[in-house]
Amino acid sequence: MDATKEAIKLEKVVIQKALERAKHEGLDKDPRLKTLGDVYYNKLQDFALYKLAYYSCFKCKEPYFGGMKDCE
Repeated sequence: MDATKEAIKLEKVVIQKALERAKHEGLDKDPRLKTLGDVYYNKLQDFALYKLAYYSCFKCKEPYFGGMKDCE
């Protein structure tokens, strides 16, 4: 598999995991998602990727949740 296909596959996995984790963490209820004019209005995927940190395991290379990003 070439590097581009691997990167696209990795991105899809991270997005799926981020959406699941966002719901688990309650990010789907954040007021920013419902505030008209906010950069994350109706964009749970973008908000999840902004708030959640994912890293690749050095052994298996699979992405894992590393915690919430605290920067704002």
